[in-house]
Amino acid sequence: MNKYAVIDIGSNSVRFAEEVNGAFPEREIYTTRLGSGLARTGMLSDEAMAKSVAVMKELARRARADGFVPAGYATSAVRDAANGPAFRERVEAECGFPVEVLSGEEEARLAFLGAAGRGGFDAMLDIGGASMQIVTADMRVSFRAGCVRCSDIAREAVGAFSPDDRPLEQRRAVEAYLDGIFDLPCFDAGRLVGVGGTITTLAALETGLDRFDPESVESVEITPSSLESRIAALIGMGERRREDPFLRERHDVILYGAYILAYALKRLRAKSISASCADGMEGYLMRLKYNGDHR
Repeated sequence: MNKYAVIDIGSNSVRFAEEVNGAFPEREIYTTRLGSGLARTGMLSDEAMAKSVAVMKELARRARADGFVPAGYATSAVRDAANGPAFRERVEAECGFPVEVLSGEEEARLAFLGAAGRGGFDAMLDIGGASMQIVTADMRVSFRAGCVRCSDIAREAVGAFSPDDRPLEQRRAVEAYLDGIFDLPCFDAGRLVGVGGTITTLAALETGLDRFDPESVESVEITPSSLESRIAALIGMGERRREDPFLRERHDVILYGAYILAYALKRLRAKSISASCADGMEGYLMRLKYNGDHR
């Protein structure tokens, strides 16, 4: 049976992990911002594509050298961009592995499947770089709202150059955008679990540790009030966010992700959300192992 190395081509980062006994004990994250500018232009930029391809070419080489079959999937940025199909073909030609572009519904399903091993939840929220998924036992929906996409939207709406330039006005711009696309009625989400870099990063900050510890992160409960306190603290940090070990790669987009999370908690009437470090990568691996093919 093949051993897989999964490459997640996200809107904010490229993630990579090699399986060990059907799981991912470690994963690597490379911030390439593939979805940067997408909300404004509808296209993936040449710079972001080149940076992402260079990263993936090396990851695929390493995977094969380690005896793994590289398997890649792409999410919202590639799915939504007008030049997404051409980018997928470029990755396949230059990096030597097939890439599946997931639909929003399938992205949601796989994230739910990956987080399911954690158990004990009624609904799942996934905030990525360019999309947000909400999943329950009988519903899977995807919205074009992620930390990178909303960064572009808010800054353009306000005429800002950074998240620290009129942050309150930028938050209102994010909320106005979400009001226009969030077509779910308010409902009680019950026990809510969250996946994706925004939520795991915010949970990591709550642990008070200086290193990422999955067990500690998954023990955190983020409430609406604790999230508002964290947003105020992040704004207060300003450029010092670059110095925090959890924020170096997200210093300029974490606030937008936090605004999305605060909005979602309110609309879902959630009293709290806990984080799951297992997500769509684990779900995709399960599908690979079950189906034997990811295309």
